[in-house]
Amino acid sequence: MMDNMKVKIESLSTGFLLKRGARKVLHQKLDSQLSAGELVCILGPNGAGKSTLLKTLLGFELPLEGKVFFNEQELKSISVKEMAQLVAVVLTDKIDDIYLTAHEIISIGRYPYGGFTGKLSVEDIAQIKRAESQVGISHLTENVFSKLSDGEKQKVMIARAIAQDTPFIFLDEPVAFIDAPSKIGIMQLLHQLVEDTGKGILMATHDLDSALNYADRIWLLGTNGEWDEGKPDELLNSGKINRFFDKENISFDIENKRFSWTGK
Repeated sequence: MMDNMKVKIESLSTGFLLKRGARKVLHQKLDSQLSAGELVCILGPNGAGKSTLLKTLLGFELPLEGKVFFNEQELKSISVKEMAQLVAVVLTDKIDDIYLTAHEIISIGRYPYGGFTGKLSVEDIAQIKRAESQVGISHLTENVFSKLSDGEKQKVMIARAIAQDTPFIFLDEPVAFIDAPSKIGIMQLLHQLVEDTGKGILMATHDLDSALNYADRIWLLGTNGEWDEGKPDELLNSGKINRFFDKENISFDIENKRFSWTGK
């Protein structure tokens, strides 16, 4: 059952291996979990290591220490094909092909279930059409992907992830570089997706408004190895958001939920 599924991290340390055995450690001894049916945001300033943590959970980066589990199975023992049926990924990588339609991009989400021919089955087609409808882009599917707006492109990538039909979706900065109305639309879509399907969604973002308004829980990362987690209101009222984000002469106003200039 999807509602029993979890991604767990135990004593996880993230960072990079350098020359001659040296290591650049970003965060240490992280313990938490993502459950199906919740939207969790990895929140922090630029350079805090949000994308590194996300990619470590996917196996794209090796953990310096600790373990990652998907449904009690350790990440390092999960095959690429098995992983593709557990988690769909929306990263910041650009699609360079100038001829593919939105529908063709979304269809890629069904490849983990295909046979040797790569031909789409009746079930594949049904999943693709369902995803297109769920995201509200059925009218755009025959349009060339490269001609779409940034917000429309992001919806296509989310539709591809939905079509992949996995219990988890991981996204890296899904609302970066898009306008405010499109940002709200994307976040509302992700929130509704959790409500409707029970999927677990993990997204890395530096967008404080999006995380505070839509996340069920926040994993809070700092630029000097700091780590905390909790519900948005808990992190706000405890002053932890200020501790992670405030800078000289700039402070987050808890009451108005926005940054304010405090200098002279």
